This record gives sequence, structure tokens and C-alpha cells, in this order.
Amino acid sequence: MVMVQELRAVLKKHMIDACVRGANNRGCCDAVGVLQGTLFLSDAPMSMDQLVEETGYSKSTVSTNMGILERMGHVKRVVIPGDKRYHYIPVIDPDSLRRDMIVNIRQNLQCILMALDRTEGDLKSCDDPDPAVMVRIEEIKRYYRQTDRMLDLLSKYNTEELIRRLEAPI
Repeated sequence: MVMVQELRAVLKKHMIDACVRGANNRGCCDAVGVLQGTLFLSDAPMSMDQLVEETGYSKSTVSTNMGILERMGHVKRVVIPGDKRYHYIPVIDPDSLRRDMIVNIRQNLQCILMALDRTEGDLKSCDDPDPAVMVRIEEIKRYYRQTDRMLDLLSKYNTEELIRRLEAPI
């Protein structure tokens, strides 16, 4: 029994450490990774209270960071019949993860393109806009438009079809 508990603790540490690194790489705090890793290793949906108990975080920390994970598409809320509380499960469907990843990237991309358009408009209204800056803005806009086009192509197929097409010989 002790051996099984020790093995589970090692596995949990590896998973949570990896999730924390992933969260940090996305600009999120450690709690996002700890909560995601905790859910990955859970064999059943977990309530907010269970997540608080399991992680040692406050209820407000868990609530805030579960909201982040939900918006990123990494977890979803489920209702357990007979229980009024929300429970959480990790999203492990590759098509759901891909869709949410594309939505998140596209939202950021659209914000940047809008800001570039406004900046370009403001510069054009100046008496003597710097041509080098105007060229740079156009280069950045081209990059973001190409990225948007790539996202359109990624959205066109499910994950299996995408992999099959990308791995197909040319």
C-alpha cells in the first residue's frame, strides 16, 4: 500500500510540475498548472471544495484560476446529478483543445491587428509620418494576416484529418 501511495505521489509531482511549467509558459501563475495537473490525475470530476482541499489554495484562488482554465478551454464544468455544486473535468478531446486554442490565438491576433490599423491611421494623419515605421507596421500586419489564414486552414479539418494531411507525402 505504501508503495502505491509513493508511486502516485511521484506521478502527481511529475504531472503537476509539467502543468505548472506549461501555465508559466502561457503567462499564467503556478496555481493554474497545479489545478490542471490535479484534474488530470483525478479519476472523477472534482468540486471546488475538493480542489481547495487537494491543492491547499483558498477558494477564491481556485475559483479565479479555474475560470482562467475554463476560458482557455482546458477544463469544463459539469453538473453531477443530485449535487448542486459545479464539478470540473479536464478537457482531453484534441478537437476541443484545438478549437479553443485557435479561438484564444485569434482573439489576441485580432486585438493586435486592430491596434496596428489604428496606429497606421494615426500616423497617416500626421504631417510627416516616418516611412520606416509605416513599412514595419505593414510587415507586422502581413505576418498577422498570414497567421489568421493559417488558423482558418487549421479550423477546416478535425485533428485526425489535419495530421493525416500534414503527414501525407508531397
